[in-house]
Amino acid sequence: MAVPVDPERRKLAKYMLIAPGVAAASSVYGGVAGKDATIVNNIKIPVAGLGKRLQGYKIAQLSDIHLGVFFDLQKLEELMEQVSRTKADVLVITGDLFDDNRLNYKAAQLIDKYTSAFPQGIYYCRGNHEHIRGIQAIEIALSQTSIRELLNENVLLVDDIRPLYLAGVDYPMDREQFTVLQQLYTKKALDNIPEGAVKVLLAHHPDFLDSAKAYNTELVLSGHTHGGQIGICGISLAPPVFKYMRGMYQQGNTRCYVHCGNGSWFPYRLGCPPEIAVFELQQA
Repeated sequence: MAVPVDPERRKLAKYMLIAPGVAAASSVYGGVAGKDATIVNNIKIPVAGLGKRLQGYKIAQLSDIHLGVFFDLQKLEELMEQVSRTKADVLVITGDLFDDNRLNYKAAQLIDKYTSAFPQGIYYCRGNHEHIRGIQAIEIALSQTSIRELLNENVLLVDDIRPLYLAGVDYPMDREQFTVLQQLYTKKALDNIPEGAVKVLLAHHPDFLDSAKAYNTELVLSGHTHGGQIGICGISLAPPVFKYMRGMYQQGNTRCYVHCGNGSWFPYRLGCPPEIAVFELQQA
């Protein structure tokens, strides 16, 4: 059976084909160094009313690894070694981890090996490529690990003056019903969290910022866009395929971070290095 095409990915790939001048001028760096030099971004998140247990609490994020042609198991192990050195309290992976079913089991086992590096575990939410490749095969691989998938649900991580809840949503694959499903998934994930809690939502698509703000969510962690894979001075040069492309956005009291991704759609990055994002909660 033919694999469905990701329309957003196709648009960005088409952009690369119509911008040969930029690509040619920087092909060596973008194709060799730019796509592999993973950086660590340390980001402080001010939150009012934090108790002592949550002050300095660290959440590390990976996203869009796309295991397969451009990201093999050796690179995954190198990435896990690097993120384990951040000393984060918890690791979250915001979708598009799996992109080759032949690697599912070994990849899940490899990631699970690092669970002890994160005192409160490793959590994951689905992206569109998990659906494209087949959820059942991925669920079988994850079932043999302690990696916790959050599927339109939440979990209490820290019980404090303001307890910390981590929530996660599925990816709405029906484009015509995307907004309806987005709102439904957000409600399922966040609606039953106690009032006054600190809420962090894992959502592969950054548009979930629009629905999460209604629940006074402190932080949405997303990916999907790869930051456009081409940028300058932290600004994406890719066409405006996405409403939220790269970095931090805020609506009301809700922040959303759009991760630049760890893998690639195509083996080229310029001014948009793969990243490990580390969020530290601080008293506002």
